[in-house]
Amino acid sequence: MKPSIPPPPTREDEALIRDYLLHRMLQMVLERDIQIFKTLELTMTNLYILNLQHIIKRMSEPYWTIKQQIRQRGIRIESKSWTPEGEIQVLYLCRGYQRSLLCSWPPMKEELKNRIISYLGTDLAAY
Repeated sequence: MKPSIPPPPTREDEALIRDYLLHRMLQMVLERDIQIFKTLELTMTNLYILNLQHIIKRMSEPYWTIKQQIRQRGIRIESKSWTPEGEIQVLYLCRGYQRSLLCSWPPMKEELKNRIISYLGTDLAAY
């Protein structure tokens, strides 16, 4: 009996990694902002913090689903780093294949903004 060869990584695998990366970045940004708000003496600091915590809570279910799909597809992210050109480089293993993914920062930043707006449940496009 021949050993089966796993299928090579697909565009769907890359999209899943991008989603994971976006969720992690968004979570880190929001948690950092919460820590910054805690140091400020604003009248409505608690309201801003609660709003950011609400966004983190709304993100948790899709993030968990993405992590689960990554495991099911046999993907393991080995490292994330910034290139000198300002791109995010992700090195990952997908079903035994060593791969690299470069993500340009401007589109990632725009997607982060869109996701924050979607988690707020409002349309801020007019602003």
